[in-house]
Amino acid sequence: MITFNSRNISAGLLIAATFSGFATSAQAVENGVTNWPNGVNTVLPAMMPPQGATQFYGYTIYYSADKFVDGNGDELIPGFGLDVYAQAFRVNHTWDYKTDSGVTFTSGAILSGGKYDLEVSGLDDTETGLNQIYLTPLYVNWSPSESLHLSTGFSGFVPLGDYNANALVNTTSNYESYVQEFDFTWFPSQEWEISMSPTITFNAKNDDTNYESGDLFNLDYFAGYRPSTAPQWQVGVAGHYTKQFTDDKLNGYKVGDGFRLKKFAVGPQVFYAFGPATAVVFKYLHETNVEYGTEGSSLWFQFAMPL
Repeated sequence: MITFNSRNISAGLLIAATFSGFATSAQAVENGVTNWPNGVNTVLPAMMPPQGATQFYGYTIYYSADKFVDGNGDELIPGFGLDVYAQAFRVNHTWDYKTDSGVTFTSGAILSGGKYDLEVSGLDDTETGLNQIYLTPLYVNWSPSESLHLSTGFSGFVPLGDYNANALVNTTSNYESYVQEFDFTWFPSQEWEISMSPTITFNAKNDDTNYESGDLFNLDYFAGYRPSTAPQWQVGVAGHYTKQFTDDKLNGYKVGDGFRLKKFAVGPQVFYAFGPATAVVFKYLHETNVEYGTEGSSLWFQFAMPL
């Protein structure tokens, strides 16, 4: 599997702005921010390393947004600009055990960090550092046939790096998140692949700001074609749909009308395999239909190799 479960392209922003329903006219808020990197799980998400094997993954991402929009998709924060250069490394190990029904078990960890440039209304700040570690004690994997692969696991984001509640931008969100993954990869024919990765993210409170981001549903998706004459190549369409289903809260009270994030992203993805477990991936995702979040685009480079 070549998948990136922790490239936090929208990490820990504190944006000073004015919103209706707030007790003060200028309040630091943590809106449109997700620890889960939306759009990451578009590359064979349900295919873990084989029994007894360990796989190493790398992810390099550039994300840029020039808008932070409200619930109607209109620009909410004047003079907004965000550029993120993120890097993450992942190790997955599948244990040398298989049940009689063919179930295997995988454990994984991801370390991420990066450089974050933010501009708001003429103010700007840049921070570089660690972001978080993402731990999955156990994935449960099952392949009922050679063409269908399923995997699920419960994981946790643990924030790393320095955090300053008064800073314009931080590299870490400063709060934990817990994620339930459901990964699906299906090959309806030798040439075609359809993959989906639904996730549910539950966010803890940021104790330094008393801000609690709402919980989210996210669906990463991919549909790709691999020509039989050149099976090392694959091209397709990737993206994600993100929908926040609980309200943001500050000091226990709902922020505005709930400040619920919504996004849809789509773009091309190209895959090239050097061997059975070594490959590189390029993809470009453009965000649209955004509510209460940053609206931009991301460019990804991913690789995988056995250890």
